[in-house]
Amino acid sequence: MTATDATRREAALDFLGRHDAAGTPHLFGDLLTHLVGTETLVREWGGSDRLALAALGHATYGTDGFEPYLLPVSERAQLATAIGEEAEALVYFYASCDRDAFYPQLEDEARAVGDLTFRDRFTGDELRPDPELVTLFVDLTYANEGELASRSPGGPAEWTWLADFRRRTWRLASPGFADGLRLLVG
Repeated sequence: MTATDATRREAALDFLGRHDAAGTPHLFGDLLTHLVGTETLVREWGGSDRLALAALGHATYGTDGFEPYLLPVSERAQLATAIGEEAEALVYFYASCDRDAFYPQLEDEARAVGDLTFRDRFTGDELRPDPELVTLFVDLTYANEGELASRSPGGPAEWTWLADFRRRTWRLASPGFADGLRLLVG
């Protein structure tokens, strides 16, 4: 981690503190614990500093699976100031994903990555994401869901849907993430 990235990490943690991430309930605990745990997996599995910073902020605007938010989308500049514009753009992409529309495409092994259509759940806009962005999205999804599975009272073995998702999407993930999630959930 460079000095700049370390500074951005501290700014991200300060942002999360000011927006009460520790007081925001989340599955199996509080949101801050989940965000830091997700960042930890990103780093353990070889993710970039950009992806690790995005992991810290990935639920700032809520997600398709997590309604509460720390900041409205109209105030994106606040998060961008803390973690940088590139990491914030990834947070927005992750948070804006219409999962019902995108996940089935990711799981369709016959579909080329260049043929994926992403729908923004905030605006309704559709786009064809670049393959690198798809990989970052899948990597962040693996770390996010893997972190939850690791803290699940029943343990990761109960997360059979996640193991199935990984088996159908591993070709889109970075190798360290595909391997990391395989070791965690099968």
